Amino acid sequence: MRVGVVGAYSTKYELRSEKEAWELLKEAVQGTLSSVDKGISGEDIDFVIVSNFSDRFSGILHTAPYVVSLVGRSSAKGLRVENACASGGTALYVAWNLVRSGLARNVLVVGYEKMSHQPTSAEINEVLMAAGHPDEIVVGAPFVSLYALIAKAYMDKYGVTEEDLALVAVKNHENGLRNPLAAMRRKITIEDVMRSPYVSWPLKLYDSSLITDGAAGFIISSEPKKYTDTPVYIEGVGLAHDTPGVFERPDITELRAIRLASEEAFRISNLSIKDVDVLEVHDAFTISELIAYEMLGLAGRGEGAKILREGITLFTGEKPVNPSGGLKSKGHPIGATGVGMVAELFWQLRGEAGDRQVKDAEKGLMENHGGTGGTVVVAVFAR
Repeated sequence: MRVGVVGAYSTKYELRSEKEAWELLKEAVQGTLSSVDKGISGEDIDFVIVSNFSDRFSGILHTAPYVVSLVGRSSAKGLRVENACASGGTALYVAWNLVRSGLARNVLVVGYEKMSHQPTSAEINEVLMAAGHPDEIVVGAPFVSLYALIAKAYMDKYGVTEEDLALVAVKNHENGLRNPLAAMRRKITIEDVMRSPYVSWPLKLYDSSLITDGAAGFIISSEPKKYTDTPVYIEGVGLAHDTPGVFERPDITELRAIRLASEEAFRISNLSIKDVDVLEVHDAFTISELIAYEMLGLAGRGEGAKILREGITLFTGEKPVNPSGGLKSKGHPIGATGVGMVAELFWQLRGEAGDRQVKDAEKGLMENHGGTGGTVVVAVFAR
């Protein structure tokens, strides 16, 4: 059975939306249902999955029955998925397996986060830290500091510079200029990144993704041609874990679970990184995108910055990465992030991505990870 995505929608990601969490969720549900080419009714939806990281951001829980009520089918089943920043990818993994197993015909996945409800960055940090290892939480180590440790070890091992990290931010902000859904459509230079204040050395403000509000959704089906003549097929999905604590890992310069999840997705799909035309990867911090290149097989160890400097992962390059702008420019409303990646690849592979359309894209890959790479979902798509 080939399971296909038949519709997708995303709100605009915003740094501080005037909409409440309920409204973002409602917009995503209704927008996703109405995006299906041949139409889909509430009676066609067997299952709903809501991707959401923390009620301390949105202030709401028990969202599955609310989504079921919006769909309009009281007999549909539903649940909420949380796997830190990989919640959206995990929702895809669960939905895909529900359909493949025959437990559902059509699954609606919707993800959201209203992060700006928190009044200060310190309180936002406290919420995010809850996804880490208990020993790291006790000593008050925020994610930016843990990624800074990874970045410093990587720079020492491979001779990479802060300017190399800045290239990731410059590329993704350039891409975000083409995306009307992006929260920060602002062109930046290496000098801008280098002048931005340190958040946790060597990572600076412009090395970090955005605190964002937003929601996104997609529908997958066991009968995709019933709902659209141009479905995007899910060829393989892999889910893997690493130790939740950075201090537990033998080599903190790699994000091992990315490699494990991609190996699983490639094995299931009978494809390889050479077949992929466009990628959306989890650039929560600039260092994570460079390491993702290596874990996915785009580059050898320590060569992530090299292929970026060579232009391979630019929008015009051989393997464009994050044409949406990524988390760095598009934004990172946690529960929506992985769901929005699916939506972006759905549009890319159907040729509907507008100014950010990657030419002749036939196969795509998403990499969505949570914590400091403790959970990773990699999925491969084809038109």
